[in-house]
Amino acid sequence: MDSPNDGKELIPEFFCLPEFLCNLNKFDLGKLQLTNQNLNDVQLPPWAHDSPEEFIRLHRLALESDYVSAHLHEWIDLIFGYKQTGQAAIDALNVFMYCSYEKTSDSDVIDDDVTREAIDSMIQNFGQIPSQLLKEPHPQRQTHQQAMSQMELQGHPLSIFQNLNTIKAFFVEIIPENDKQSTPIISVSIPKNQIRSFINQGIPDTLITINTNGVVGNNGWHPYDKSSNNFFTFDRDPSLQTQRNRLTTIAPFSLSIDITSRLFAISHDAKLIFSGAHWDRSLRTYSITKNKTIHSIIRHTDIITCLILDSTGYILVTGSRDTTCIIWYLSFNDNRHITDQDSTSFLTPERILYGHSDEVTCLGISSELDLVVSGSLDGTCNIHTLEHGVYVRTLRPTDHINDPIVNLKLSDERHILIQTEKNDTHLFLYSINGQLIRTRKFEYRVIDMILNDQYIILAVNQQKTDSSSSSAMARVIIKNLFEMTTIQSIRLRTQITCLFLTKDRSHLLVSVKDGKLFVLTTEKRSSTKMISMK
Repeated sequence: MDSPNDGKELIPEFFCLPEFLCNLNKFDLGKLQLTNQNLNDVQLPPWAHDSPEEFIRLHRLALESDYVSAHLHEWIDLIFGYKQTGQAAIDALNVFMYCSYEKTSDSDVIDDDVTREAIDSMIQNFGQIPSQLLKEPHPQRQTHQQAMSQMELQGHPLSIFQNLNTIKAFFVEIIPENDKQSTPIISVSIPKNQIRSFINQGIPDTLITINTNGVVGNNGWHPYDKSSNNFFTFDRDPSLQTQRNRLTTIAPFSLSIDITSRLFAISHDAKLIFSGAHWDRSLRTYSITKNKTIHSIIRHTDIITCLILDSTGYILVTGSRDTTCIIWYLSFNDNRHITDQDSTSFLTPERILYGHSDEVTCLGISSELDLVVSGSLDGTCNIHTLEHGVYVRTLRPTDHINDPIVNLKLSDERHILIQTEKNDTHLFLYSINGQLIRTRKFEYRVIDMILNDQYIILAVNQQKTDSSSSSAMARVIIKNLFEMTTIQSIRLRTQITCLFLTKDRSHLLVSVKDGKLFVLTTEKRSSTKMISMK
């Protein structure tokens, strides 16, 4: 590693693919000459604790550290910048053989065969200097604190993960406090691609709520108002203010299933709601703008128990009690608008996924990874490709016990988080290649969870009982992904029904059983106001 004649470069796999360090195919790699030891997996340094996943994780943390940020521009200057050639290269000891440079190693113009072969051989073995892109020093990358300060000055909300010690909790009333008919909100969503024309800039986004009776709330949401220094702005749906105006807009649900957020998916433009759990086994599409169901299609032979929409907004996956999953393709016209004439053909079942022997309870989808992940009451988690529906593998977290899988999350960082629940609650963290990374047992009941890069957010309900009374309480717990250790815990006095993290990660929306909505966000450095409600 210290030899000046040997240049080493870390390939991208050192930051994303722990499997490349393992001899998974059991190839015969020979033996060491001195010890006669068989070569197998890569021998890792002690700080990796013999874990390829830990090795890769620490490499990624190092790559994004403030130290690398402070010196990254120096590397750019050496490889692509002004220190590549000339006196600056000599001063930086960044000089190589003349034939390594781009403009001096054109073998096509060399007539002598021996010289040309020698230069080609040197280039193939030792590489070639890349093209020089910059003639002036590259600016230094901002540190984490500098980036946070600049984002705040520009009016952008900060991610709650950037300052977990200053999280504040606020609550808003979805339905008036004195309303005795309020029912729990079991689905909260702010669709991420709400298209705005130039004249509509500044209009709040749509925040969709759905309660256990199928009542849809079309609320307004603005995450941050720099001019007034509000933490957020919430505009309550006027139609929810009186019982007379509330309509059960989604068709009746089957009485044999618990209504949760996994039974709904909202289109990215905030115009459509896809729903399951209907008694007739249908997948239904409700138009938010038209306030009516515009489409109903039956392909499963039993009730739909979960559904999920991919990041593009054009692929929907449903799971059912019939033990299958169906991949649906959505087709829209140029304006992503569905008319009454084409509302029967925009949703097409593409393929059916098999493999479970009991009800499918939860789904995960990633277009980037081309994967669909499904969990079932039979204790198995099946992985298929999204594009062709090819079976990849089955994960069995509780192998011989087969505890039911009640929830799972799939991240674009190549991790699968699985929750099983029977007598106890367990969380299992896998790589998408089936490697078990971590498992933890919990004494409390996990209602909902969010998997986000390096963090897990858990919604936990507890029943506190003493000698004279019993009270309900809840907590939002933020844990480190790999160690599953608690970083932050926020206590609430009423039980939680679901979680939702906004697309910029600035606000965590927590729905509770009394119809309220708690909003968790990080504290700004200079703030005089807290919340704006209309």
